[in-house]
Amino acid sequence: MTSQLIVQLSAELPESIVTDPEIISSYLTDWTGRFTGTASVIARPKNVAEVVTLVRACAANQARIQIQGGNTGLVGGSVPPDSTDEICVLSTTNLTTITEFDEVSGHITVGAGVTVKALQDFVRPHGWDFAIDLASRESATIGGLAATNAGGVRVCAFGMTKRSVAGVELVMADGRVLTNLAAPLKDNTGYLVEDLAIGSEGTLGVITAIRIKLIRPAARSTLFVIPAESLAHAHELLVRAQGSGNQLLAAEYIDAKSMEIILARTQLRPLWKITPTIALLIELEGTELNVDFPELSLGTSDRTEQRNYWQYRESASDSWTALGQIHKLDVSVAVSDVAEFELSLNNLLSSFKGVRTYGSFGHLADGNLHIEIDGPAIDDFAVDYAVLKLVAEFNGSVSAEHGIGRAKREYLSLTRPALDIEIAKQIKSVFDPTGLFNPGVLYAD
Repeated sequence: MTSQLIVQLSAELPESIVTDPEIISSYLTDWTGRFTGTASVIARPKNVAEVVTLVRACAANQARIQIQGGNTGLVGGSVPPDSTDEICVLSTTNLTTITEFDEVSGHITVGAGVTVKALQDFVRPHGWDFAIDLASRESATIGGLAATNAGGVRVCAFGMTKRSVAGVELVMADGRVLTNLAAPLKDNTGYLVEDLAIGSEGTLGVITAIRIKLIRPAARSTLFVIPAESLAHAHELLVRAQGSGNQLLAAEYIDAKSMEIILARTQLRPLWKITPTIALLIELEGTELNVDFPELSLGTSDRTEQRNYWQYRESASDSWTALGQIHKLDVSVAVSDVAEFELSLNNLLSSFKGVRTYGSFGHLADGNLHIEIDGPAIDDFAVDYAVLKLVAEFNGSVSAEHGIGRAKREYLSLTRPALDIEIAKQIKSVFDPTGLFNPGVLYAD
């Protein structure tokens, strides 16, 4: 039986909704395959006016809205829950307008559905670049990055997404539009929309457009791929790079197990006769460097060769995913604690019941480890809890850049004070008093 919501949306937004069950099913499972849900309709609005219409229709019919960008998230925050409530998935992928590009100040306004690669391709011919870069650039959307405050490989140089956002357009639960897209570059007049919306994981409203502050990219850089004996050794090499006098653009690592899986699952060739414990990728601005690395290091300033080397790091997550439904954990500890944490992690996972294999890779310069675990069933969260509890013992964070979603909402209190969570829930109640947006994401209903 057709619901009143679908009848209303069919009348008001006939070209922007999908009710075909086969198409709907493609929106209901996240990137990891661990999280899936239900929905009665998919909406793909083309502009902010259509988003307002959709939000008001869902509110009037007591339906709930799951906001979805490129669906590249890894914590279940981009797909609806398995619920008896009527749920509409609001896909932002048709919000792709690019406007107001100021080539002098390097600011540009983009729709939430613009992908990272589309933004890169648009601004690079003009001598600008987007500070955030990540392997899922072809499908990850700018709105999704803002909603989760994503990071990527350049955080050590340019910070998280928040640092690149100068304004946000947000559709609230009552259909009003809160925006500061047209604000001047310097506007010190109180609370900012983006400060609340960025990292909110779609729980406060629908981000429909973002004003981005671009960067001038390095004219030349040198990338080193360095074999290291351990993460402690990798940390020593990082410190050496930081003291070179050249800006550090990236410092990524791949452990031996991850490299083994990458080589087995891709057509990439081995870089050394014997796979090292750690493969470290360090990129420094410039070509005249006052620093050296171990004898077996590979170094290049050639852009094509650099892209080839980056494929190893960018293939890591998908190579693990190819093994099956992997437990993927994104955590952070103090940079100085990474090596000690990794030793404790190995002690934990090497004897954990049900774990067949595990490994890690990630962002060494900001203490962000991506931990991959194969073995436990997808609905068995015992190993997730054990790892996150260890993170808490190191005063770390249960989520460095992927967000909380549904996967980690029960564990948020491990590393966030109760007062923080209480205030955040009060903010949620002001913006979304009926729980319209992203049910069960970030905080349990």
